[in-house]
Amino acid sequence: RKDIRIGDTVVIERAGKVIPAVVKAVVEKRTGKERAIAAPSRCPACDSPAVQREIVTADRKEVALRCDNLQCPAQRTRRIEHFASRAALNIEGLGGVVADAVVARGLAQEPLDLMSAEVPPLAGLNLGTDEEPRVLGEKNATKIVEALKKSRDLPLSRWLFALGIPEVGEITAYKISAIHKSIEEIAHSPVLKDITDLHRKKTERERVNPASRLNPPKSDREKAERQACADKLDEEIATLEGRLRPFDIKDVGPVVAESMLSFFASPPGEEVLDRFQKLKLAPKGGALAEAASDQAAAGAFSGKTVVLTGELGSMSREKATELVRARGGSVTGS
Repeated sequence: RKDIRIGDTVVIERAGKVIPAVVKAVVEKRTGKERAIAAPSRCPACDSPAVQREIVTADRKEVALRCDNLQCPAQRTRRIEHFASRAALNIEGLGGVVADAVVARGLAQEPLDLMSAEVPPLAGLNLGTDEEPRVLGEKNATKIVEALKKSRDLPLSRWLFALGIPEVGEITAYKISAIHKSIEEIAHSPVLKDITDLHRKKTERERVNPASRLNPPKSDREKAERQACADKLDEEIATLEGRLRPFDIKDVGPVVAESMLSFFASPPGEEVLDRFQKLKLAPKGGALAEAASDQAAAGAFSGKTVVLTGELGSMSREKATELVRARGGSVTGS
């Protein structure tokens, strides 16, 4: 859109007080050696088509190009790496190199495969090449297996984030888990459905607005029909807002809710639910939040929103986040 080319001199501005943003190319400084940036049409890892996804809440597509092939080896390794990351299940020692090897050597194809991992085969995992082997070793394999066992006791929010569902970050995973007791409850959540319904009805209310200047009614009859429709929608919107009022969902919008419901309604999502049952994984969510609600309500951060930035001398940001939430506060990124 901005015709930025490799080799260009560009104008940069400080966007959002922090991020350097490219404003435009300085066309008069071009020498003729600049090269256009060709967007790939296929995934470099599996050769599947590169696609732009539709944005649920807007009539447009994402800028990002994505590979939609869930069997793509690059996606498999990144899902496993995310699953083991510190903010997710915190499986120390299972970083990018090990994740690549786990998939390449056939020890795991999906994150939940790791929950059945055993020390002997993992210890012999070759992190190098066939010509120059470098095994993971029993000590490292034991640490990984023990960390995976401990992860069973982590709260639902960590597991939900670990699954890598599109649009679901740490904060939204925490908010969604706080009002649902189990992953099965999230998969069929009336709260998430109400959020998507509320957005659709508000969008429709704007479209039929009888007082619209951009889309005014063409006759008195049309105005009356639109007014009746608007009145009905106002009632439905008020009902939905009333049902959602008890829940702290200001960080859970229609995009997140739609993504969550769509994921669990899809074959991969159904497979995740089935694997959770077979592996006897039952991370707890809402019940824990309710049990802690009285203590949190009286906490030092009750009613406050906290941003954690920079380094903390005595603890990690993850630990600080848990402490703030346990004392009634909400933690956000900006």
